[in-house]
Amino acid sequence: MSGLAIKVANVDWSKNNLGAVNYGSDNNGNINTISTVTEKAYAIYKDYITKSERQDSQCLLLLINDLVKEGLDQKCKGLFYLSSKHPNINHIKYSVIGNNNLDSYNDPEISVNGIKANNNVSLYDHYEYDMKNVDSNLCLVFLMSQASTRGLEWGGEDTSDYVHSFASAGDADWHDGVIFRWGKKDNTISKGQDNQKNDGVYVIHINKDLLVYKHKTLTITKKLSQQSTAKFCPRLMGYRTIQDNSRGTMKLYATFSREDLTTTDVNKIHDIFTKYERLL
Repeated sequence: MSGLAIKVANVDWSKNNLGAVNYGSDNNGNINTISTVTEKAYAIYKDYITKSERQDSQCLLLLINDLVKEGLDQKCKGLFYLSSKHPNINHIKYSVIGNNNLDSYNDPEISVNGIKANNNVSLYDHYEYDMKNVDSNLCLVFLMSQASTRGLEWGGEDTSDYVHSFASAGDADWHDGVIFRWGKKDNTISKGQDNQKNDGVYVIHINKDLLVYKHKTLTITKKLSQQSTAKFCPRLMGYRTIQDNSRGTMKLYATFSREDLTTTDVNKIHDIFTKYERLL
C-alpha cells in the first residue's frame, strides 16, 4: 500500500480481539500517525481493496473502523461503495464487509459521485433476503449523492402486487407520491411525509411489523399492517419487474440484518453514514 506504513499482528477473531494499529505516511522510517484503527477493521479493508482492485481510501478505512468498534460489521449483510474514478465494475461489485456481491448483467454508469442508471442497467444484490425468517429484522441504507427526479432505486417481490421498493423522488411507475413501500399498499412512506430534498443518507429499519424511516433530520415510526414474508434478491437503480429506472446517483448501499439488531444500532448506523456522507 503506497504511502501507508502498517503493522498488523496475528489476531484471534473468534475472541473478537480488536487490538489497534496505527497508520500514516512513512517518512524515512518515521511514522506520522494519522489515526488509530482496529486490526480487524484494517484486515477487512485490506481484503476489500485487494479483491476490488481499488486504490487506497483512508476515509473508507475509517468508516469500516467505526462500524467495527460498534460491532456492526457482525450484523452487516452487504456494504457496497459505488463511487469510482474509473468505469471498472470490480470497483463496485464486491461488498466491503463479508462475501456478498452485486450481479451485473448490464453495467451502470460509474463515476466519483456513484452509479447512475442507463437504459439497459441490470444490477442485483446477490443475497436473497428472507423477510419471514433470518431477515425479519432488516436495516437498509442508501446514500444518494445526487437527488433523483424520478424512478426507482431498489426493490423486488416474490408475489404479484406485494411490492418492496424505494423511490427517493416519490415519483415512479405505480408509485405516485410514494418513497418507500413494504408489501401491502398501506405500508408506505409518502412524499408528503418527507418533503426534504431527496439526496443524502436514508436509513430504513423494518423489524417484523414495525418500520422506522430516517432521512436527514426526519424520523418516522410506523406500525405495518403485517410482517412481510417475501424472499427475493433486490435490484438496484431500478425494480425487478417495473421498468422505471432511477434518475439519481447512488454512492453507497448497505444492509444490516440480525435478530438482535436494535434501535440503538440503527441510530449508530445513521450517524456513521451521515458522518462520512461528504468524505467518501
